[in-house]
Amino acid sequence: MSNTFPHIFTPLQLGKVWVKNRIAFLPMTTGLVDDYQITDEFVDFYEQRARGGVGLTAIGSAYVCDLSGCTTQYPTAGKAAGIWDDRFIEGWQRVADAIRGAGSVSCVQLQICYEWRADASQPLEAVGPSDGPGGPFVKHLRELRLDEIKLMIKQYGDAAVRAQKAGFDVVEVHAGIGYQVSRFLSSFSNRRTDEYGGTLEKRTRLLTDILDEIHQRCGDDFPVMVRISADDFMPGGNRVSDTRQIIPIVERHGVAAWSIQAGFHEAPRLLVNQFVPEAAFVDMARQCKQVSRVPVIASYRINTIDRCESIVGEGHADMVGMARQLIADPEFAAKAEAGHPEQIRECIVCSRCLDNIFVGKKVQCSVNAQVAHPELGFGAVPRPLPTGKRKSVVVIGGGPGGMEAARVAALRGHRVTLLERNARLGGALTMAQVLNENLQPTVRWYRNEMSRLPIDVHLNTEATVDVIRQFAPDEIIVSPGGSVINPKGVRGLDRKNVISSGDLKKLVEGHTPPGHGIIWNAAGLGLRMMHANPGLMRWGMGTSLMIKKRVAVIGGGFAGCEVAMSIMRDRDVTIIEESPKLGNGIGIIDRRPELNILTEGGVKTRTGTRLLEVTAHGILVEEIESGQQDHLEVDTVILTLGVETNDNLYRQLCQSFDSVHLIGDASTPTGKVKRTLEAISEGYCAAMAV
Repeated sequence: MSNTFPHIFTPLQLGKVWVKNRIAFLPMTTGLVDDYQITDEFVDFYEQRARGGVGLTAIGSAYVCDLSGCTTQYPTAGKAAGIWDDRFIEGWQRVADAIRGAGSVSCVQLQICYEWRADASQPLEAVGPSDGPGGPFVKHLRELRLDEIKLMIKQYGDAAVRAQKAGFDVVEVHAGIGYQVSRFLSSFSNRRTDEYGGTLEKRTRLLTDILDEIHQRCGDDFPVMVRISADDFMPGGNRVSDTRQIIPIVERHGVAAWSIQAGFHEAPRLLVNQFVPEAAFVDMARQCKQVSRVPVIASYRINTIDRCESIVGEGHADMVGMARQLIADPEFAAKAEAGHPEQIRECIVCSRCLDNIFVGKKVQCSVNAQVAHPELGFGAVPRPLPTGKRKSVVVIGGGPGGMEAARVAALRGHRVTLLERNARLGGALTMAQVLNENLQPTVRWYRNEMSRLPIDVHLNTEATVDVIRQFAPDEIIVSPGGSVINPKGVRGLDRKNVISSGDLKKLVEGHTPPGHGIIWNAAGLGLRMMHANPGLMRWGMGTSLMIKKRVAVIGGGFAGCEVAMSIMRDRDVTIIEESPKLGNGIGIIDRRPELNILTEGGVKTRTGTRLLEVTAHGILVEEIESGQQDHLEVDTVILTLGVETNDNLYRQLCQSFDSVHLIGDASTPTGKVKRTLEAISEGYCAAMAV
């Protein structure tokens, strides 16, 4: 038991199985398969999380019906792992053995999303309890016949037998987020009038028949968990009050634990992205726990060990489940139990992992580049250097790419020097954390790692050929950040009311950009005295001292939308974007919610429109297609057009040194959007290559 976290690090019984602590890695689709077969990458991914100290390691989306030779409508299903045939058992045994060997309890989640077929001789069809609309990418569902339902139940039983033979400790039936079983449970989607629809007890019958089948085939003492949406958030669907009635009915058929989630994928309410408060749905777990006789797992948008401890300690749930946080840091549990929570690398809730998974690609992570680059070495810790290969590595630039390069190079055993021209580390993240407070833990973590690891950090140091020569580098990694793009041929950009993203970045870094007057000078002084406190900067941007009430944001890509969202309260904000649509660079998970938030916040948008001039009282713009010009009255103009290639230093260094690498925003071609993921990934890959 941990003295710091006495509740989360106590054992718990799930059926006949004891789990060493109350932290679970939730099941998810990773895409790390090859034609539905388990791969080395797949085994390593789950072994890392198990070795990182979680009590329960659950594997997501083991498909129970035959998908071979098919193209699925729902991309995620096409990247699931197969368990519909005995040929998959060997691969699953590798996963179960790896998890057990790492000291964790293994669980595999049995799944049918929207599409199903009886066997390989039949067409794959989108099906459900009733005819009607499907979920994402799936327009319509055909109603299942009774004989098809009976066969589906048998397929779940067959799959559970294979999981048991492979050595898994537990299986889980997925009955949430609008997938097959949950559509039978929900009064929104189940309009049947036979024994599988109508009353609440009949709507649970598919689930209870599956449980009965598994217990009959695998034994009553084989633990079976259920993952369920406590409230599906669909019109006329199940509410928590319905789920509280479902739980006792289902428990009569043998449930080892409930894993509580929320919603259908197509639900109108936001569920998992950065716009949802942390632990927003924990109360649903608490309400379910009140009527359950077995352990209940809380989940969704839980990031910190303190939150985990409070959830269990205050009795809201018996366990806490996470997925994205354990992608970001597979050693989350081990670091917390050892008394070093400050070493945990927090998820920034950017949804880049889900952006990939949702369209059938391999999982990736903005802050943990190893996830997307297992070819550079398996395991959570970067592979060490071969004997005698230690080099002197100079990293130029203390942004996310540079700090990641320095971190990984140091962990591998190189002698690392980091040069940063500003007084603080952080680079582009220094400003980004002001706009998005989810990034603050990442800046703090990197700064802590630069102090903890054997890295020679030089702040307020301009990298020149002579300075770098002092360190006799074998390798140089250049990460100075990109050059801020300013619109070409626009008149009036030198006015005091024009603010570039570069100006804001300089201010947060402790430098007062020239030409903005006494208020900016005072703000710069205040930030220097407060060590560039992002909360103070966030407060300042919310006042009308530096940014007035009527604002034009020039550029409607990822950066422009984020700036507009951070300043729109109590302001009249207009986004001017040259392309036909907003949101370039925003992923599929966040794009529509973010644009909706802007609309609901009163932000006006002008797409297909270019800026011509900043005047004394506003801006002159032109519609690109029609050529029509308008003058908009605004007080402040913010330029957020992104960055472009900044390779001057790199080319200069290449003339004096043999091995120089350019990474991050400095290597960004004009028009391409790079975010935290790309910067950290390039830093990781560069350090793994030297």
